[in-house]
Amino acid sequence: MERAPRSLSASDRLLIVRLGAVGDVLRAVPAVHAIRRAFPGIHLGWIVEDLSSPLLEGHPDIDRVLRFPRRELSAIERPWSASGHLLRLRDEIRSQRFTVVLDLQASFKSGLLAFLSGAGRRVGFSPVHCREMSFLFTNEWVRLSTRWLNRVERNLELAKAVGASAGDPQLPLPERPEEGEQAAALLGRLLPSGAPAVLMSPGSSRRQAYKKWPAEHYARFAALLTRAHGVRPIVVWGPGEEGLARSVVAASQGDALLAPPTGLRLLAALLRRSALFVGGDTGPMHLAWAVGCPVVALFGPTDPRLNAPLGQGHVVLRAARGRLDDLEPADVLAAAESALAARRATPPGPAPGPAAVVLRPRENA
Repeated sequence: MERAPRSLSASDRLLIVRLGAVGDVLRAVPAVHAIRRAFPGIHLGWIVEDLSSPLLEGHPDIDRVLRFPRRELSAIERPWSASGHLLRLRDEIRSQRFTVVLDLQASFKSGLLAFLSGAGRRVGFSPVHCREMSFLFTNEWVRLSTRWLNRVERNLELAKAVGASAGDPQLPLPERPEEGEQAAALLGRLLPSGAPAVLMSPGSSRRQAYKKWPAEHYARFAALLTRAHGVRPIVVWGPGEEGLARSVVAASQGDALLAPPTGLRLLAALLRRSALFVGGDTGPMHLAWAVGCPVVALFGPTDPRLNAPLGQGHVVLRAARGRLDDLEPADVLAAAESALAARRATPPGPAPGPAAVVLRPRENA
């Protein structure tokens, strides 16, 4: 039976459940921002995994960030320890006295957390839009207008169902002054000539290796870009990806530059000051468009309708047979040239900083 959601009230204490990867968390921020605009006095908490938590800590829309101890709870060899962590997490969540939970993840794990919160209202997606029977843990359901929604738009429909207003989605990710200073200094060292910064990210999670464009293709693209425009792209990398990044730089024979280690917040500051990002359907790609950096997004088997960067100025390339190996470096160079030309033709906006990026629909969506 359909159970329609009700609007939030100014006195509610709201918990957002969106645990996972960087891209998933970023695509939930516009929905949370829309709720904060509609209910400025509401108490708002968010439970998230360690990997993405730096993006949320200190965010002006969020009153409390709760840590989901994924590693501890995954310790199958120590089930009693894991159950103890789960009970402590339950007690921490309940100590916040949340009255409403929004499950933006729609998985068994997120549904269970919604139930354990003790909140009387648990809002999630209707059964047809859920995974792993998560709808069993919620008591108010939102039916989406269509299956083919970008993840940002999907989350916004849940926010609107509880009283957030419509309009262009906004994604605010504030920047600390020291992060901007670090990013500017780093780019100054890597690009002393003042050439435009083009960032590439060849990595992906272990479980999503199918999202990787081959390292030799990145190297060839770097060579083509350098020879055509005198621009040496910078290879950025995350934990466990340094070897891959170095292999791209080596194969480029000096046409690509290796970035030093960067956390998520410094990477965001670098991207704010970059002319272009090139990479697959991964966290750094989502972080790029989230801070207003034009993107050339390389898609294989994942669906751009659901996962492509939202907004203007981006180019999406999808391999015809879903195999990223089939995307040629020359085609990526042409896309990069198109994105850079569009950026040059756009009047300059405000200086990098805490302003929200407005995610207007893509022209070719």
